[in-house]
Amino acid sequence: MERALKEKNIKYVDEYDLVGEIWTDRPEVPRSKAFIHDIKYTGKSAKEKIDEVREEMKKKGADYFLLGSLDDIAWLYNIRARDVECNPVLISYALISQGEAWLFVDGEKIDENVRAHLEENGVQIDDYDRVIDHVRDMEKGKKVFLNSARINRWLYKGIPSECEIIEGTNITTELKAKKNSVELENMKNAHIKDGVALVKFFHWLDKNVGKIKITELSAAEKLREFREEGEGFIEPSFVTIGAYKENAAMMHYSANENSNYELKREGMFLVDSGGQYYDGTTDITRTVVLGEITEEEKRDFTLTLKGHINLISARFLHGATGSNLDVLARYPLWQEGIDYKCGTGHGIGFLLNVHEGPHGFSQVPNKVKLEKGMIVTIEPGIYREGKHGVRIENVAVVEEDIKTDSGQFMKFEVISYVPIDLEGIDVELLTDKERKWLNDYHEEVYNKLSPYLDDEVREWLRQETRSI
Repeated sequence: MERALKEKNIKYVDEYDLVGEIWTDRPEVPRSKAFIHDIKYTGKSAKEKIDEVREEMKKKGADYFLLGSLDDIAWLYNIRARDVECNPVLISYALISQGEAWLFVDGEKIDENVRAHLEENGVQIDDYDRVIDHVRDMEKGKKVFLNSARINRWLYKGIPSECEIIEGTNITTELKAKKNSVELENMKNAHIKDGVALVKFFHWLDKNVGKIKITELSAAEKLREFREEGEGFIEPSFVTIGAYKENAAMMHYSANENSNYELKREGMFLVDSGGQYYDGTTDITRTVVLGEITEEEKRDFTLTLKGHINLISARFLHGATGSNLDVLARYPLWQEGIDYKCGTGHGIGFLLNVHEGPHGFSQVPNKVKLEKGMIVTIEPGIYREGKHGVRIENVAVVEEDIKTDSGQFMKFEVISYVPIDLEGIDVELLTDKERKWLNDYHEEVYNKLSPYLDDEVREWLRQETRSI
């Protein structure tokens, strides 16, 4: 922008907070208290993570690493907060050198326990606005690593001109994308709790639609109540998308009082939701059949399922990226002349942002290899404007599979445990391999969740996960 404006003789004015001079009713900065994300969840101490970052800095020839992305800072220092709705992060900055690690934050948010935790891990604390002083005081001739897409201009322009800036994906982004064994075990546990909540919710929905008034909004609130029963639940990981009939054709629909449908014993209801737990972040979509549906709806549901199975059951060579594999989910749909105009999946944080890079599934070229320990969603869909929408989403972990003369092959382990509505499936459209995948998946769902359910819900789940 600066270069473009310069050609027109327009000067770019740098101010710390220009909009603040005219924003008279500006809300206050959130002041939630930071809390420690215990090592029993994270698997690594903040000091260990900082040491890993410093090793990567050496490889890049960097003397400093400047961070402004809140999820990276929270992960690195093993702290969380409630400064952003649905995203348990702390408004802050971080600066790492080979000898020092800094957190710049409102001191009122840091209690004695968190302060002690940070100090024990070699992290110094300074006021939020003091970050600019530290940046301007960087030694001349030093090299500063940063991601210019995730740092503001104020700090970027504060770096001394005598310093060299090295740009790239944040080191922390790449490190936190590959979950360690402790994080993975915790994530699996979080998804079991989440699956229990979803099963209780869908059982409640099945028993009450048409008997009591249930709307898109009230259904979302009921789902939250079931999630709150789970140990370690903090808040939703995003605002629940509860979309009935044609509302589900909008991929990121958000119900309001004007659009809020009442659910009836007909059509399909799409529910895309997730939770933040101390032991992980969840995200799952199910489209459920509430009553009579059309042949087109059943066909679209089944094609979506075929696309989901085709990708999530794939074996692929190490080195493949999400953009290499994205077509696997679309292939059954493309054969029928159908496509969806969005990505197929995204990474997920660990008690962090529900959308996390650098990997994901999309038609947009992505050079990030899918590595062991990466967590990703797989969520193809069909969206018919004015009619209906179908999406089926599970979370999966990238794992090593067989190794041959051709190299190391990889696979996905599904860690979402919620039944896929059999009433939406045209069984004749499924291959024997697809039926086996679905039956095996449903057996695992039942085995994982049934111990945590009462007799009535357990029996309902047994019926919902029956073999076909």
